[in-house]
Amino acid sequence: MKRFNKVALIPAAVAAVLAGNAYAGTEACFEVYKSSALVNHDTIYAGAACVAEASRTGAAADNLQATDEVAIAYELTGDLAVDFNDIDGDAAQPGTETDDDQHIVYIPTTDIPGGTKITIALTGATFNGNSNQIHLLKDDGTGIEAVASSDGTVDTASTITFLTKAGITIGAGTRLVFSRSSTAATEIGIKIANTTCTDTDQASQSVTIAATSAVTDGGTGYNIQGAVSNAQKVADISPQFYPLYAGTTAEVQVNAESSNSEGTAIVARTQFVYNADATNRLVATSSQAIYKTGYYNRASLLDQAITLDADDHVETAFVSSSEPGANVKMRLYNGRTAATGVLDTAVEVQTGTTPGAFGLTQGAATVYNTEAVTLFTESDGAGDVETNPMTAAPLLGAAYNEMFYVVENNPTDGIMNFNYDVTTHYTLDFGTAGELDHCADNKVTHEVGVNGAVLKVPYVVNSEGNFVRITNEHDESAEVTVDVFSESADGNDGQRKVTAVELGSVPAKSSVVYFVPTLISEAVSQKQYEGADGGYGDLGSNASFSPNRHSVTFTVTAPKNSVHGVSVQKVVGRSDRVMPVLDQNDWSQ
Repeated sequence: MKRFNKVALIPAAVAAVLAGNAYAGTEACFEVYKSSALVNHDTIYAGAACVAEASRTGAAADNLQATDEVAIAYELTGDLAVDFNDIDGDAAQPGTETDDDQHIVYIPTTDIPGGTKITIALTGATFNGNSNQIHLLKDDGTGIEAVASSDGTVDTASTITFLTKAGITIGAGTRLVFSRSSTAATEIGIKIANTTCTDTDQASQSVTIAATSAVTDGGTGYNIQGAVSNAQKVADISPQFYPLYAGTTAEVQVNAESSNSEGTAIVARTQFVYNADATNRLVATSSQAIYKTGYYNRASLLDQAITLDADDHVETAFVSSSEPGANVKMRLYNGRTAATGVLDTAVEVQTGTTPGAFGLTQGAATVYNTEAVTLFTESDGAGDVETNPMTAAPLLGAAYNEMFYVVENNPTDGIMNFNYDVTTHYTLDFGTAGELDHCADNKVTHEVGVNGAVLKVPYVVNSEGNFVRITNEHDESAEVTVDVFSESADGNDGQRKVTAVELGSVPAKSSVVYFVPTLISEAVSQKQYEGADGGYGDLGSNASFSPNRHSVTFTVTAPKNSVHGVSVQKVVGRSDRVMPVLDQNDWSQ
């Protein structure tokens, strides 16, 4: 049997090339960099494989240009044409880099004969603005020459093919720049069309380019491995804006005592518990529960970024798990002096609206359009100079503004409720078509408790002999207030429900009995309690109401595990009933 040499299986043109190549390579390389001019375009790269990115020191015979790809705000990429011949868009974008050309250079490490079909693929983008023609240009020291041109549709495609010129062998290590022009290096264009909202928790995305095959004889011959590359990043895409970023939930307590943190007499539940030292009021003042957060703008770190304007807003809604109190609203401030705890530069939650109201559900909460320009811009008021606290990418070096979201009792004489949290829902919404709004997000910004124990008695009867006995095991006396409501069609109407009726104190290590008739009398005297309003709708035989039945909640200003209670209901002619008293004590759970 006649034996065939293996090289005979390779097309003749390829065999001739490989026979004369002293360093047939294992992979093709890319150089992607920003510069006003090509770097050593006429220098042959002598490596058989690509220099690792960390070791790249510049285009040379034994090295490659370090990758320096265009950085683009994800928010811009809903329908973004990127011209690598003008990557910062000149005055249209606020990027700071001065070399506004990005060069894409392809370097095979094996000779490529004429008539080879090279396939180039983009991921994350399509080719755009190239008049359906791209060329690969070399420079042999005497001038630019096109050695390959695209074949077929280019623009709108993510994969294109090049045919190398007949009769021209592209030598191993030749630097080939992608160009719109066949006679002068003119960088190409792409289009990025993302569809999903901007998510600051998501890793940055990339547009990459790769040579996926290089087949001789017009695509019917041998695939040259030294002309096939790994994916090379040509664009980095990452969020520009980080709204309400970081921040620790403000955990505060409503003061149920009749004196404040500085010993001054107050009405119980009109103030928060705060530090008497004015230099340590970063979370709570007498009337404010303060959540500090950051707004970051990475425009200076990007080549293409958004400039905010009056059409851009942070849509915000404030949801409380229960009613905070009639005078309690959400207010925004753009500055603070930490040494005094004083906030300044109030920000309207929406143009023409200063405080924001709370909703008990997201559907019921008002959505406010807060001006994004204001939120991302540091105030020039009396507050402290603000310094970006981030020490690592992606926010190191970003413009930074502190904002303060404040649950505020204003006017300060309103009775505040407690044991609720506030969830702030938000999204950054742009007014320009093609810009990608941020994904809806939320965070618990405030948790409001009380400096004491809470005892709930679901059912008491306003008749002789009925009482609630409260015990204080703490070593200090504790003040007691009570909230009362009855059986009504709408307990929010008028004074059907009253709060913070003052009942004096329970001495240390002692108990006090509160007779229900006395308790109700105090509610009427202090708060003009109206009680039941005559029924609660068409419930048939269940519609009967009693003006003598009430539900009460006691607040006792002692540690919760030191307070407990019992409710007794007297029944004529029968044994007394012991009714349930609900508490939040750890030992009772």
